[in-house]
Amino acid sequence: MKKILILTSERTGTGHKSAANTIEKKLDNSEYEVKQVDSFTMMGKVGEILENLYVPVTTIFPLLYYIAFLLSQIFPNIIHYLIYLLSRKKLKKLINDYQPDLIISVHCMFTKSISHLLRKEKLDIPFYINVIDLVKPPHVWIDKNADAIFVPTKEVKEDYISRGLDSKKIFISGFPIRDDILNRTIPKKIEDKINILVVNPSRNLKKCILYIKEISRINNASITVVCGRDENLYKTLTKLQKSGKLSKEIIINGFVNNMNELLDNAHIILTKAGPNMILEAAKSATAIIITGHVLGQENYNYKFVEDNKFGFKCENPKKIYEKLNEFIHSKKIDECLNNVLNTECTDGASFIANFIKTKI
Repeated sequence: MKKILILTSERTGTGHKSAANTIEKKLDNSEYEVKQVDSFTMMGKVGEILENLYVPVTTIFPLLYYIAFLLSQIFPNIIHYLIYLLSRKKLKKLINDYQPDLIISVHCMFTKSISHLLRKEKLDIPFYINVIDLVKPPHVWIDKNADAIFVPTKEVKEDYISRGLDSKKIFISGFPIRDDILNRTIPKKIEDKINILVVNPSRNLKKCILYIKEISRINNASITVVCGRDENLYKTLTKLQKSGKLSKEIIINGFVNNMNELLDNAHIILTKAGPNMILEAAKSATAIIITGHVLGQENYNYKFVEDNKFGFKCENPKKIYEKLNEFIHSKKIDECLNNVLNTECTDGASFIANFIKTKI
């Protein structure tokens, strides 16, 4: 049985873990043993602190995160070398103990540091990278020493080739989207009410609340909110609803296990520009409105939505009612619901799994 080691992250967004889970499920467990490891734990206490700080910093101190992001863009090699110094002992032990036949990283911070360790220890283990950013990925994703780089779109491949990467190592795989998201083949129709799904529209609590209040003004709309693991947002919204300051017809959820059903039922989703959520929405043939982004890493993901005419960007909650109302009543929504059926990059896990089967 071949052993696959997937390097991921548990608490720096949902995309990394979701991608790792989906790839694992596509690998036949009678032929492959898969081990997922939270890469930040390889850096000891420093890594745990960095991982735990991700949500608070991106939420409360976004400019601080943006400065850190810019530094990683300017000095990616220094960042990777520091990660190598912090993680080499635990990572070396992990590799020696597990003896993987292949290593895949689905996190941008664990690319060059891994390939450097493999060369340093003279370990002949293939190393693959699965890029999960849709447009202009951060420089830390780039590793010329990787044996294969899987990218979600042709735009990313072209960008990487322009940066000097070997085109023979770059494969347009699409994005690893889990199977339970229904892949529609016919566009959704608005028959009675328009169903609007709101999923963490912003990292800013006040903006989130204002978005939801403004959206609630839309006539003949059914609104469902998913707060995910943002307990503060969930508590605030339920408190506002109980006090009568928020419509009682709005359905407010915390963390959910039926996102596939919610997406299947939705005509429109309002969400920040996380690639995983964008492509889950696209796979379910839902019109997409980008209402926020993490500074730096998600700056350009809205272009994937707008360039493909799947929806639009509106990061000002004071303008969302006007833009959304016009979108619905001008029938532009029908165009988006048709266009989103043409998404071609939502089965990356199958591509990656099949590629692995031909190589090891």
